[in-house]
Amino acid sequence: MTGPQPSGTASAEFHCWYAGDAGSARSKGRFTLGKFSRYLRPGPVVDLGCGEGGLLLALKEAGHADLTGVESNPELCTLAESFGVRVIRTDLQQYLAGGALSPATYFYLDVIEHVPFELNVRLFAALPQGSRLILQTPNTESLLGHQFYMNVPSHLAPYSPWVIRKMLERFGYSVVAEGSVEGDHPARWKNRFRAFFIRKVLGLAPELLLGGGNYYVIADRNRRTDEAQLG
Repeated sequence: MTGPQPSGTASAEFHCWYAGDAGSARSKGRFTLGKFSRYLRPGPVVDLGCGEGGLLLALKEAGHADLTGVESNPELCTLAESFGVRVIRTDLQQYLAGGALSPATYFYLDVIEHVPFELNVRLFAALPQGSRLILQTPNTESLLGHQFYMNVPSHLAPYSPWVIRKMLERFGYSVVAEGSVEGDHPARWKNRFRAFFIRKVLGLAPELLLGGGNYYVIADRNRRTDEAQLG
């Protein structure tokens, strides 16, 4: 976190890293957009758990118009609104209870690990056909990801890539792309040699040492499922 902190943001400090001024929010948002801009589709964008709105600010300044954030922390909502970002002040459960959602690109970045499993199931079931989900969470397959997870005390449970893929499959999503970021080692020849050494000599999965701190997945909801059969 950089820049001055507005009064009253102390309770947000350990929820997740946030930016305390417009310049920091813009930098944070551009960094995130740099990772995921190629996966954006035309149309509305909804940032679930948008925090101080850095990503939405970057999207707005990049020319995107139909942008909405959803955030329950009032201090972070106030920050986002001060940056000119549209925010729905509500928690995820109330947002999902508010009626049928519209097809959009839904960002779900560093949120899945903060909420109960049942609520994540409800979210996956609620996104309409034609929507794209862009999800990020600490990478349980790397030591760096474990560090990322443990550094935030408001995390409720880790989600492995395998669990997330099974949840997506269960609710009619198809995976477009996935991988790890933040500290990952590109698949160049030296790292391929390191991966071979780690697997054959140390007997470990190479991802444990070479994987990034965060796992991401891009998935499109192509079909609805009968939720009554999924319980």
